[in-house]
Amino acid sequence: MPIHTPLCDLFGIKHPVLLAPMAGVSGGALAAEVSRAGGLGLIGGGYGDADWLEREFHTAGDAQVGVGFITWSLARQPNLLNLSLDRAPAAVMLSFGDFRPFLPRIRTRSTKLIVQVQTLGQARDAVEAGVDAIVAQGTEAGGHGGARSTLPVVPAVVDVANNIPVIAAGGVADGRGLAAALALGASGVLCGTAFFASDESLASDNAKRVAVSSSGGNTERSSVFDVARGLDWPSGWNLRTMRNAFTR
Repeated sequence: MPIHTPLCDLFGIKHPVLLAPMAGVSGGALAAEVSRAGGLGLIGGGYGDADWLEREFHTAGDAQVGVGFITWSLARQPNLLNLSLDRAPAAVMLSFGDFRPFLPRIRTRSTKLIVQVQTLGQARDAVEAGVDAIVAQGTEAGGHGGARSTLPVVPAVVDVANNIPVIAAGGVADGRGLAAALALGASGVLCGTAFFASDESLASDNAKRVAVSSSGGNTERSSVFDVARGLDWPSGWNLRTMRNAFTR
């Protein structure tokens, strides 16, 4: 029998599993397949590209999907939020930055707001604003994140969430991870890397091969790729990537 939690009720899904909106990886095809399998797929809006976003929403077709944005980047291109809301996504997920300026526009629609946090201070801000769900992200997560591990951060966020569903993120890759998250008080999980090498992922074939043949022990957190790409990420967040010749 499927595991049913308040997160399932919130989004009308069969399984309490969400696809992380990985920038440049979680496109419309992957988001749609996760939703059709009973979870909720989120298109990764990333650093903002209106043409790309339009195309990926079109690719998702009639599947119920959401969309996620890097909040500090969205602040520079706020029109992308309107573009997304016009497509009636099931949810908008905002991560890494102050989500509050975008709340009024989202509240005019039936779209749910998910906010990702890495600290208790951020969690309290989300609770005070009355968001629909909170992602508690631990440092084990691939991509950008904060400094606190998943195991301690999830129950700490649950304790201040005031019945707002909490979604665990960071190092969750299978049913055991889901079970652990539920034991910590979460209502579901957000998975990114677990879907990275899927057929529908927009990652390059070479990146998929490396991910499958490697392990978490061959990753590191740094800002080296942000510097190389000229991305001016605010302090407090860095990036988990595979360790390779370039990082060395």
